[in-house]
Amino acid sequence: MGDSNVGYQVGIDLGTTFTAAAIYRDGRATIFSLGNQSSAIPSVVLLRDDGTELTGDAAVRRALTEPERVAREFKRRLGDTTPIIVGGAPYSAEQLTARLLTATIAAVIEREGDSPDRVAVTHPANWGPYKIDLLQQAIRLAGLSPESVDLLTEPEAAAIHYASTERVEPDQVVAVYDLGGGTFDAAILRKAEEGFEIIGRPEGIERMGGIDFDAAVFAHVDRSLDGKLQELDPEDPLVVSGVARLRDDCVNAKVALSSDTDATIPVLLPGIQTDVRITRAEFENSIRPSLADSIAAIDRALESAGVTPDDVAKVLLVGGSSRIPVISQMVSSELGRPVAVDADPKHSIALGAAVFAGRHTNNAGGLPLVGGVAAAAGVAAAVASAAGPEDSELTETATPTAEQTQPMSTAVAATAGAAATAAPPPPSAPVDPATEQGGGPNRSLLIGGGVIAAVAVAVVGFLVLGGGGDDEIVETTVVPEASVLPATTVAPDVTIAEAVVPETTAAPLDDDAIEALVRPIVAGAAPQATAAVAAGLVTLTGEATDEQVTAAINGVTAVPGVTEVADQMTRRLEDELCTEAIRSLQRWACITSATFDGTAIAATFDSESGAREFNESGDFHLHFFSDSTSPEEAGIQGAGESVGGGLWIVWDDPDGFTGTTGDFGGEIPTRLCVLVAQSDHSIASITSGNCFPVETI
Repeated sequence: MGDSNVGYQVGIDLGTTFTAAAIYRDGRATIFSLGNQSSAIPSVVLLRDDGTELTGDAAVRRALTEPERVAREFKRRLGDTTPIIVGGAPYSAEQLTARLLTATIAAVIEREGDSPDRVAVTHPANWGPYKIDLLQQAIRLAGLSPESVDLLTEPEAAAIHYASTERVEPDQVVAVYDLGGGTFDAAILRKAEEGFEIIGRPEGIERMGGIDFDAAVFAHVDRSLDGKLQELDPEDPLVVSGVARLRDDCVNAKVALSSDTDATIPVLLPGIQTDVRITRAEFENSIRPSLADSIAAIDRALESAGVTPDDVAKVLLVGGSSRIPVISQMVSSELGRPVAVDADPKHSIALGAAVFAGRHTNNAGGLPLVGGVAAAAGVAAAVASAAGPEDSELTETATPTAEQTQPMSTAVAATAGAAATAAPPPPSAPVDPATEQGGGPNRSLLIGGGVIAAVAVAVVGFLVLGGGGDDEIVETTVVPEASVLPATTVAPDVTIAEAVVPETTAAPLDDDAIEALVRPIVAGAAPQATAAVAAGLVTLTGEATDEQVTAAINGVTAVPGVTEVADQMTRRLEDELCTEAIRSLQRWACITSATFDGTAIAATFDSESGAREFNESGDFHLHFFSDSTSPEEAGIQGAGESVGGGLWIVWDDPDGFTGTTGDFGGEIPTRLCVLVAQSDHSIASITSGNCFPVETI
């Protein structure tokens, strides 16, 4: 038990497959052991029918007997409007993330004897405002005070940890290659006086990591057995448990290949008892195309940052999957720069986050023991007692000590007690950031889309046999009393399960019925997109972000009767879209095109001036600026035409814009931005306009 008189800070790496935590005390960061056998715990949550939950190793153990109640890899689903079905009930990814975060904090409090002064939680560098807002929702659901929680990117945390162990000179540039269990991130950072700053735009691959490499090993086994795995009965309990063990053995083989040239995978299934050999060369050849994509991503990050590989002092390899030998070989060979691999790259991000939290302790007060942290510890007691003797040691939760609860008021203590006995909060639909800006219609569409998607998922329900070990497999959903249809593969895993649907839905839906289901799903996932249906083919058009496209496609493919999805949507960044949040404002302007002909930059846009026209001498006019100057840097709270050092261009024509490169300091903006300004040149609202890519013609 830690000394309650000595304050401490916590860094948490909520990974796709593993969660790690670190403690910062007395100027030193150390990894915190969350599990019984290892420091990190699986990012797995199991929700039981009595309202209690298990996390980490305990959840993995119980998943073998209660597979329909376990959720894995929900970090990959953050921002996806299609709910995750756990125990027959729909949950959002942020709800499951909150449960994992609650258990992690509770475990720390139990061991340390007091609540931390500050917590830092990491996230991928390429997450936009929408996903970050959802992460903040998860933090609030976990009961943590937002004022006492720092958010920082995973590459920043990795760089901070590296700088705490090795000397990094000011202005030195480092590249971070972060390959974890489920995602890949590449970012370029420069050492500043205080910490690091990301330069350029981070690049990422949402669905690439150790999970996919595990699937490659499993696919090798399936090929070696001539597809016999596909012939097994997915409803046979012996098959379910046998395949789970096989997936674990595939993970172990992948790990072994980092030090051995070959590995043997035992296959112990009904009617199939043999061994399958895999060599390091076979494994590396199967993942090399994905690794080539990661090298291309780091090249794009370098280009965006305006630096060359020669400018990079070192490439930091972080994430559990970066231990694979071929990765360091490819990175070093392709970039021509030295690489640095932590002794345990799984811990780098958590350690860096702890250092960050420790150095920012004075920015706010300590974590209050209210509703969340206190209740989290209270819930832990109920969970531990409900888990049963065989799981009590594995449950990743904690019970508060007398010293912890003493500062709480009677009302707060009552809240904690109620939380300890209450069932988990009811599932809620994911929240679109536009709704917080007042985009009313979008909220109802989103909720409607989520509900219909939940029904569709429940109808189509796949039995995906999960795995464990170093990198986990997706959540398992079982639909009882169902008829079997032809086998279906669920990417990225090679799945032996067969798709199942209730017998009452055997008749295919017609196009009108499909469209009635599809349109709300698309509207909720990608408000600027639309869908048309013909002969079961769903064609998606309009504009959307990569995340919105993924959410829309996932939702649509779950609808019965959909034979194919044609993705014809134009990809945009979040701030390149004319959202409901913008259109709901009294004055708004939204660029729809921007071109450069070698002399002038021209833009057209939609706008709504309402009763009062845009007019520089009146109430409202427009400010144009380049994406190289953010609104904050340009001084949007100032007054006068010289706001932003001359980079802001005043314009009062709501139908178009023409400016010269001289207006932008002789530079050609990558993107052109517009905001609505008031008569004193202060910005009416930060969401009153958007940015748009400038096309050279």
